[in-house]
Amino acid sequence: MPLRGLRRLLLAAVLLVVAWTLFGPSGLGEEMLSLSLATLLLPAPASPGPPLALPRLLIPNAGFCRGPGAPPFLLILVCTAPDHLQQRDAIRASWGQLREARGLSVRTLFLLGERARGGPGPGLAEEALAHGDILQAAFHDSYRNLTLKTLSGLNWASTHCPMARYVLKTDDDVYVNVPELVSELVRRGGGRWQQWERRPEPQSSATVGDNEQEQGGQDLGSQPVPLLYLGRVHWRVYPSRLPGGRHQVSEEQWPQAWGPFPPYASGTGYVLSGSAVQRILKVASRAPLLPLEDVFVGVSASWGGLTPTHCVKVAGATHYPLDRCCYGKFLLTSHKLDPWKMREVWKLVDSPDGERTEPLCSWLQGTLGVLRCRFIAWLDS
Repeated sequence: MPLRGLRRLLLAAVLLVVAWTLFGPSGLGEEMLSLSLATLLLPAPASPGPPLALPRLLIPNAGFCRGPGAPPFLLILVCTAPDHLQQRDAIRASWGQLREARGLSVRTLFLLGERARGGPGPGLAEEALAHGDILQAAFHDSYRNLTLKTLSGLNWASTHCPMARYVLKTDDDVYVNVPELVSELVRRGGGRWQQWERRPEPQSSATVGDNEQEQGGQDLGSQPVPLLYLGRVHWRVYPSRLPGGRHQVSEEQWPQAWGPFPPYASGTGYVLSGSAVQRILKVASRAPLLPLEDVFVGVSASWGGLTPTHCVKVAGATHYPLDRCCYGKFLLTSHKLDPWKMREVWKLVDSPDGERTEPLCSWLQGTLGVLRCRFIAWLDS
């Protein structure tokens, strides 16, 4: 083959690899697009609104983040329902049992409302006493009240756990790869592991609320926690007007003249730095109270001058079939797992004695990475 033809073939191969990397199943192009959102779509922060009018707490769990040891690096808020005991127990028996990951403190708290008849309920009070991981507010627990549930959880985190560096909001049918998520947050924090080793005294919530240095609750190490809103980002989503539909948004709630929703992260799992929680809470009372909590958080973030960062490792609404490499190494979350599958994934990736005898991924699996995981999810669907 002539030298010129060989060069053209090599150039074509390089262009194909670049195109596949940017626009193929790996999702790297999506992440690059999300990085441009911060410069192209970032609005000026709105002025703070009046205090939020939130339902009272029936099980306040005010001391959940207190106690000896380091303050939480990651606080996980799991939206659940009063009757979802099996889902909560599956999480407690799997990833929710972790109190430390990569040497950093992690805590998991369940958020829920009231049953139709009201009150904590006979079984729920005992469950809260036995496990100490329940936060219940006085509103009817339903899909259309997820916004109230999430706001109650974020406000609780700001008031009773302001020392948490990051807050993950997720659901009780989502598997969370806690160790890899902690690693991802440290990496995106731009610091070294040593940056997180100091254990300063927690600040009061009033001090945190007035602090404008963009720190999540308090400073750790020599650098502040970067402002972050991370998840599976949806762009240019228009409201559904289907009467009686689960996702219906009325013309009064979001007028047609407003166009699509601002970019927002899927409610199945998104991470907010402590500083991002503060921004959202400051302007949330000015935003329209949409029944779709992930859209509402995205709107409030936008009004607070914050855009989401896309992460291909966060599954969003995608369900991934059981795979040791994907669940153990490359995925941060996966959706639509029933209690049985939740426990099965944990058995698949966890080592009972704490020492894994074989790697999570083969050489080829590790090379293909998240691209392979997205491909097998596509095959499964």
